[in-house]
Amino acid sequence: MVHAQFDIQTPIINSGEFAITDTIYMDPNGVDSNPGTFDLPVKTFSVAVQKLPFGTVGINGGSAYGLIMLKPGHYQTETGFHQRENHWQNGNVYRNISLEGIGHVTIGGSREDFASEHLLTLSGDHIFIKNIHLQYSSGIGILLGRSGNSLHQNNILVENVKVDSVGSFSMLIRDADTVLVRNCSSLYAARPGYDTAVSPCQWPSGIKFFNCLDVTIHNCEIGYTRGEGLNFHNSQRGEAYNNLIHDNGLNVYNDNSSKLSIHHNLIYNTPDIGTTYWRNCPADTHPTWSGAGFLIANEGACGAGNLPVFENCVTKCILPDEAYPNVDSMFVYNNILQNISEAFGFWQGVTDIIGVNCIRNVFIFNNTIIGVLGMEGTSSKALVELFFPNYNILFNNGYSYMENVHISQNIFTYDTLEYPQVQPYRAIINAFHPGPVDINFHENMWVKSYNGMSNTDIVRHTLPGKTYLLKDSLNSILPCNDNPEWIFPAQKNEWLSDDFRNQIRNSPLTNAGALEFDIDCLTTSIAFHENTLSAQIKVYPNPCVNCTALKLHGLENNLNYNYKIYTLQGVEVLSGFSQSDNSINIPINFTGLYIIEILIEEQGFYGKILFVND
Repeated sequence: MVHAQFDIQTPIINSGEFAITDTIYMDPNGVDSNPGTFDLPVKTFSVAVQKLPFGTVGINGGSAYGLIMLKPGHYQTETGFHQRENHWQNGNVYRNISLEGIGHVTIGGSREDFASEHLLTLSGDHIFIKNIHLQYSSGIGILLGRSGNSLHQNNILVENVKVDSVGSFSMLIRDADTVLVRNCSSLYAARPGYDTAVSPCQWPSGIKFFNCLDVTIHNCEIGYTRGEGLNFHNSQRGEAYNNLIHDNGLNVYNDNSSKLSIHHNLIYNTPDIGTTYWRNCPADTHPTWSGAGFLIANEGACGAGNLPVFENCVTKCILPDEAYPNVDSMFVYNNILQNISEAFGFWQGVTDIIGVNCIRNVFIFNNTIIGVLGMEGTSSKALVELFFPNYNILFNNGYSYMENVHISQNIFTYDTLEYPQVQPYRAIINAFHPGPVDINFHENMWVKSYNGMSNTDIVRHTLPGKTYLLKDSLNSILPCNDNPEWIFPAQKNEWLSDDFRNQIRNSPLTNAGALEFDIDCLTTSIAFHENTLSAQIKVYPNPCVNCTALKLHGLENNLNYNYKIYTLQGVEVLSGFSQSDNSINIPINFTGLYIIEILIEEQGFYGKILFVND
């Protein structure tokens, strides 16, 4: 498998010589003079830290491993929970602290009174953060990394942690090695308090890994971020899979990172929220496109803020001396992208003064891209876009080049009538650009042709250009006998063993896109996104024989909902809003198989209805 070839390590925590040896309990109603037992907990984080011991010279390398357990409740804080570096190191001994919530635990300010500082910082190694909700701060939710210390943190687990409504990053993990983030969520990062601001534009990420090694993030949700949703920056050996990444200014960013594997993610933008959630500049009134899928570039930032220099596909920094490989060896596959602006953008980065960088060995294969969203009056976009407009002829610098970039066996479709200005592929390159622009397309399926298209690519104008949101069901895009437009056999990539649903790929041929061919179009629920609404609603009669109305069973009385009916090709044929009526009138004599969608608040039901007219 692609993601295995980088040998990404798993954090070593709470085991062997790193086992937890001391535990202190906190309670919002605790008393700081208490000993910190379960029955007699303390109240404040600083007191809990002081009650945990430093290590002992000659034992466990001079390190102690403590745990602070948070009893249920809301921990109101103005300044956050911080283990400062002098609370981690004392000469040659160290105090490594983990944090875990019991039941429902929240840390932060309130909706009316935000905390003014970052909510949680820890400095230790072999630590975990579990079962906590952080919210309402103008700073960062979780900040890991020893400020000004050359020693990286290592072996960190963040699990079942939710961060929402913070003014900066939800999670910024920097200068850390061997990190696992799983079953977490980042919502509304870099938003609260800035929604009416004119400047500056807000670019903090939802979850960002800066100068990290061996990072894995999976089964997480990252949404509604002012800047990037998921950001790998100056990092090496990273993997992201089974994540929901949606409605961010930019959904996924590879900034100067190498050896990345990003697969089995659902990346989308929600219609009708663009004026709120697709803008990086809060008070911007200009028309805007929805958030892009992937952006790949080298901005060249140094950890200490020094001016970087590009040399031999490496970003070099001084004071301290650091070297970060440019984008190299990136694998993107088995992802579904819906309602994006650009699916895959390649950008030269910040190069017009500091030199030349490069993007090498990028493999984008077996992804399904459907739909675009944008406002009227915007300029043209492309599903795959290269943007390399600069070159300094005098000093032979100020440009980036591409080498060995392959885009293969993907499916690209959008509504070409609604968005005629959108192109499948566009390259904006300086006329004097001296470096290679080596990008190769093969065995992709497009809804629209473009100049220079590969002779192994195909165009299928009958591809649906949009469909309902795919959070809960993949019926409308599954390659099967009912959806023949999505069937395009191709040679299986040597690195590919399964599809988006973890179904085994056929050999030696597979289906282009993120989904393998399936005879049965009804077995397409998404395993990592449970939909309780779909489990409770029943639509009848089904088949609907000569009927003029559908009935809904399982809805609460007097519950309002929106409904839509689509063809299997994603064409909407009926929609409406119901107030306190559990039936949907069918004014048109439909015949055949259709998709029905019921939306209640943020949950949706999706199912197939067969209409028969004698």
